[in-house]
Amino acid sequence: MKQTRNRTILLALLAVLFLPVSCGYHFTGEGAGPRPGLRSVAIPVFENSTSEPDLGSIFAGALRNEFLLRGQLQVVPVEQAEAIFRGRMTSVFSSAVAHREAEATIQTRLYLTLEIKCVDVRDGSILWQDPSFTYYQTFIQSSDPNVSFTNRRAAIELLAREMSVRIHDRFLSNF
Repeated sequence: MKQTRNRTILLALLAVLFLPVSCGYHFTGEGAGPRPGLRSVAIPVFENSTSEPDLGSIFAGALRNEFLLRGQLQVVPVEQAEAIFRGRMTSVFSSAVAHREAEATIQTRLYLTLEIKCVDVRDGSILWQDPSFTYYQTFIQSSDPNVSFTNRRAAIELLAREMSVRIHDRFLSNF
């Protein structure tokens, strides 16, 4: 009984000693971001310098949604924001990855490049930026143009969601 009590005390002391020690890692999407105390951001529609319609609104909407879902910062109109995300879709291109002759389908990889930055409203300084954030998604391109359009649009929407998660996490991690 005395041995059990001594072990319990020893384990408790060891836990107290090692508890404050950490390696500095943290989960993605956590942190104070590039400016501690920042409470609100605005995410207006991004500029679209590509020939792909609606990219600016799709990507800004996905980024707004990501910030709303994760809830650390309030998404507000530009007039009420402490910081503003500005984005510009700079390029969109695709390349064939695989081809099936019998079905006349092509697996295509769609690449999107986004120039994005977050600007402090107080002094215009850049809090965070990535001048050429590129990501890709693969989709099936069919001989039926309606199917191809639907698949390409789904790939764009998935890209918008995935890129928004990464932007959100990198911004809050100040990376």
